[in-house]
Amino acid sequence: MTLPTQTPSIEGAKRPSVVALLSGGLDSTIVVRMMLDQGFGVLALNFISPFCTCSPKKDGGCRMAARVAQSMGVELRVMNKGIDYLRIVERPRFGYGRGLNPCIDCRIYILRKAADVMRETGALCVVTGEVLGQRPMSQHRRSLEIIERESGLTGRLLRPLSAHLLPPTIPEQEGSIDRARMLDLSGRTRAPQLAIAKARGVEVFGCPAGGCLLTDPAIARRLKDVFDRCTGWDERDARLATLGRHFRLHDGLKVILGHDAAENARLEQMAGPWPVVAFTKQSGPTAILRGRYGQQDLTAIGGLLRHFAPKVTDAGVEVSLKCGGRETVWTAQATATADEAKAWAI
Repeated sequence: MTLPTQTPSIEGAKRPSVVALLSGGLDSTIVVRMMLDQGFGVLALNFISPFCTCSPKKDGGCRMAARVAQSMGVELRVMNKGIDYLRIVERPRFGYGRGLNPCIDCRIYILRKAADVMRETGALCVVTGEVLGQRPMSQHRRSLEIIERESGLTGRLLRPLSAHLLPPTIPEQEGSIDRARMLDLSGRTRAPQLAIAKARGVEVFGCPAGGCLLTDPAIARRLKDVFDRCTGWDERDARLATLGRHFRLHDGLKVILGHDAAENARLEQMAGPWPVVAFTKQSGPTAILRGRYGQQDLTAIGGLLRHFAPKVTDAGVEVSLKCGGRETVWTAQATATADEAKAWAI
């Protein structure tokens, strides 16, 4: 691989803009740098969903994208993948990866949104950090062709890191973008990208490889359960699939328990109109209920709370269910067995 020369832009020259997908990872960060080095204005887009791997405790995902954008002086729009995206996850046209990850459909979804921004702003094209052969499902040649066509970006989707291995885009053919300064990377190694980052003085970027919680088998099972058994599911159901311990007592009732005090508080905050169950006096997990329940279910739920609160050893423990301003209190005497918890687990 030969690094393209980094020619500074002409002082004061006004160049057209491009729309760039910016995850904050290594590849997308380098691509933004490459466009800036050609003198283009860059509008960066960062897409977030309930299945991003970033968290308030980790400097990744949208947080890293914001840091990268700030370090390079580019505008960043953070765009949420909403219920329309979840419908795609439920029934992807091009199938799933190893979990419930619809990588090709997801990419098409994102790029259609980016195409709208491109047309809205009059940008030349959309640029991405995709590398030919880097990801097994969405970045082999056939997938890249499908994604470009289905996103409505034929001729306007530039992948600078692999551009020399792909057909030239319209801006390259017209000479608006210097194709000679594009690259010919392929495969899964990130060594060339790290070398480019060092050569161009790119110091702020996230971990070289990103992630998606939809590839996690446990979260895939939970979300599949939502799609199959939760009538009228919505974005809250999707967000909750990434939290707590999930149990299905029967087809009409799901129970979600927090792992710790912080998760208990988060579940209670997200419960909305759903019932919240917890011990009245002892410390233990908080549960939220999704669906219909009867007295027998409350007995089982009390047993689940006891099972995951091993320090609670009283013969009878008072449990409270709060919903719609009303409270139901009962005594949980039996503790769910390990076999019962395993059988109910999603």
